[in-house]
Amino acid sequence: MPDIRQSSQYAKYIESIGWQVEKIGEGYAFIKKFPLLGSLIKVQRIKPPIPFEKIEKLAKKYHAFQIILEPALSKQHKNSQSPQPSQDPRTPHHYKPLTSPFIPTKTLLLDLKQSEKAIFASFSKSKRRDIRIAERHNLKIEEGTPEQFYKLKKKFLLRKRILPFGTKREIFPLCQAFGNNAKILIAYLSCPSCSPDPSCPPKPLAGLLLLFHQRTAYYWQAATTPTGNKLLAPTLLLWEAIKIAKKQGYQTFDFEGIYDERFPQNRSWLGFTHFKQGFGGKEVEFPPPLSSSKFPLNII
Repeated sequence: MPDIRQSSQYAKYIESIGWQVEKIGEGYAFIKKFPLLGSLIKVQRIKPPIPFEKIEKLAKKYHAFQIILEPALSKQHKNSQSPQPSQDPRTPHHYKPLTSPFIPTKTLLLDLKQSEKAIFASFSKSKRRDIRIAERHNLKIEEGTPEQFYKLKKKFLLRKRILPFGTKREIFPLCQAFGNNAKILIAYLSCPSCSPDPSCPPKPLAGLLLLFHQRTAYYWQAATTPTGNKLLAPTLLLWEAIKIAKKQGYQTFDFEGIYDERFPQNRSWLGFTHFKQGFGGKEVEFPPPLSSSKFPLNII
């Protein structure tokens, strides 16, 4: 089963934000041109065997100064209970380990083929408790819009002192490319004693963006407010997303990235990794990403 980053919808999204897309065998390569320098080529989560000869032809065609290769799991890895990453012995020697991956190299996969009761029981004790507490806070969860999620995400990043450059193009074109295979959920604080007042709409407390591809639901992005955190809105929201994915017939829930000890510079991921691990699932490590640096004059 191809990864979402090798889907036609993802290729459409990448193209819409200024990259060129080339088909290589059954997969896609993404090319970003830079004036005077040449181009950068990314090949992400492509199924083995990796078409190295076709990638090299693309490098010559687009005068690439660097190729980034982030492989998918091999069949051996998929069938293993404890997959261990290893480099394909056929990998050309000029590929070197990439020190800073572009995409997550480790994730959690939750089996949605279990009953809802079994899924809930697989959560940590503290996570089950937090869900029950959140359910008592009169939170309302509804499907939202890209605009609503963008506003939440922008404020969320600013509170973390991160400038939200590129946030809009990570949300709107993505939702447009995936269409019905993208879903935004927003959590609000509802007040049962008050009638809806159009002049004072409820304020979003937390939101998440789900993407769907074939039999997998992907927990792609999330954002919350300080009040949302206090009321455990992100926890309840994620539980609702898992239930929705199961009801719609998806078999796997991909938490889309956790901290990987092979890349200690990403220690800032430890916080949300702890949050995600409370929902159970099996840890999966992808093979180490690789890079091939080139000089444009040598491949013209």
